[in-house]
Amino acid sequence: MDAMKMNNESSSRLLKTPPRTCRRNASRLTSSSPSLRTPTKTPASMRRNSTMKPRMSPSPSMLRTPSSFTPTTTPSSYGGDRFIPSRRRMNIDLCRRALLTEDSPDENKNTSYSGANEGEKSPQPPADTPIQKEYKRRMLSSLCNVPLDVLNEKSEPRGLLSFGVEKKRKTSSSVNIRLENPYTHDTLRVLDQFENIDEPSSAVKPSDVVNRRIPSQPSRILDAPDLVDDYYLNLISWSKDNILAVALAHCVYLWNADTGEIQHLATIEGNDDYVTSVQWCTMNGHSKYIAIGTNSNTVQLWDSQATKRVRTLYGHSGRVASIAWNQHWLTSGGRDSLILQHDVRSANHLVSTYKAHEQEVCGLKWNDDGSTLASGGNENFLCIWDAKMSSTRSQRRVNRFSEVAPRMLLQQHKAAVKALDWCPFHRGILASGGGTADRTIKLWNSNSGAMLNSLDTGSQVCSIIWSPHQRELCSSHGFSENQLILWKYGTGSKLTKVKELTGHTSRVLSTACSPDGSTVVSAAGDESLRFWDIFGAPPSRRSSVLPMGEMTFGMPAIR
Repeated sequence: MDAMKMNNESSSRLLKTPPRTCRRNASRLTSSSPSLRTPTKTPASMRRNSTMKPRMSPSPSMLRTPSSFTPTTTPSSYGGDRFIPSRRRMNIDLCRRALLTEDSPDENKNTSYSGANEGEKSPQPPADTPIQKEYKRRMLSSLCNVPLDVLNEKSEPRGLLSFGVEKKRKTSSSVNIRLENPYTHDTLRVLDQFENIDEPSSAVKPSDVVNRRIPSQPSRILDAPDLVDDYYLNLISWSKDNILAVALAHCVYLWNADTGEIQHLATIEGNDDYVTSVQWCTMNGHSKYIAIGTNSNTVQLWDSQATKRVRTLYGHSGRVASIAWNQHWLTSGGRDSLILQHDVRSANHLVSTYKAHEQEVCGLKWNDDGSTLASGGNENFLCIWDAKMSSTRSQRRVNRFSEVAPRMLLQQHKAAVKALDWCPFHRGILASGGGTADRTIKLWNSNSGAMLNSLDTGSQVCSIIWSPHQRELCSSHGFSENQLILWKYGTGSKLTKVKELTGHTSRVLSTACSPDGSTVVSAAGDESLRFWDIFGAPPSRRSSVLPMGEMTFGMPAIR
């Protein structure tokens, strides 16, 4: 009986203050079904087992009175329980691809691989290599406008339906960017979406994009029999009169690019003598003169129109492998590690001697204004010289010639430095290339000596030449690829590979650019000359073609 009283008291406490919903449901049940009312008498089975210990006593949590719960009647500020998704970070292209692609590989594990006969164990498809995986990852990133950091190594998006605060990123609308071709859709997409492809500062900019067609095949091929296959020699030069000079063994030939005529200019006498370098004069009104370096330690000056030798310059004790003109000054570098400055107007032509190299001088290049000379040697040195440090005529009357020291001596290259050229649109920027043990193209600030960029090309760098009207340069290479590479010069002195040009079967020893700046000729050890139209038409020829968008489709207008 005591247990019965305790149970009745606990049940009365549970039913003392029920919630509003419970009272409403209880009233409905009592009014609709009388059989479900609380019995007034205790059943006999319960009286029989009243002395037994109850199986489960109510927990303290059940004995709490839910009087503290008071349902609110004011409308919710969140709009009730309605779920409104945020699609700001949802990629529609990626979702559409997921819907249109086939079933996942897990669902197709038991399906037979194509090509397997029925009843045989189906072979597994070949696994993708790391290069193929990265290719698929980048293709998906490009096609679906997904940053690379969102995709994992299996090309699966990380957190496709995740919600959160979207990271702010720069778009083309926040920066005033002028595109070279506004109809290039890929350029617009890259500017907007791919600001962080490999690293935060590697955004693709319009200046890094080439919007013209670059032919893969040469426009002309000429045979060059007996072309000396020597890395240190400079055997071709293209004049302002559009005449190409080519040194073949002990002879020099001239090829007129306008008419296609070939003229024999000179033959170097001597059994062991041969031509080691050629260079046209760059001074206005004197472009008919050409300097020829020989293996007999001399430099010969020839008049191409009269086909005769004007004079011979002495001073070296080794072969002359490199020559550079600076107005009426002729600079020559030899195997004796000396750089000699000649005044071709004077009888006493030797002006000064530049001493810094320890082995053969194989590269020489004056900048456009003739104030700075760059030289490269076989001992891996790159030297910067100032023209104002050369001896004047009054000093030469006292001393036969003066010795000049370099303003800078750069030793970052690990092989011979032959490839040299000055940037035509950034004053003071010099490009240099190293040999087989180095294989790099380096960009320098000649004023401070700082190295702006160093790029491993994978093969020996034989020559470098800048485009006179494009922000591009072309490099020729030897072992082991024997190719030409066109590079785009971008912001921050970044070099982006645009195209590789193949065809030579031996190392490409030298290159030269046409006077209009559109064609590059390459001379290789396979005894051939190839002409590549890679730099595009000069500005004067491009101005006669209307831009796209004026309903002319790039054709000249008919007036």
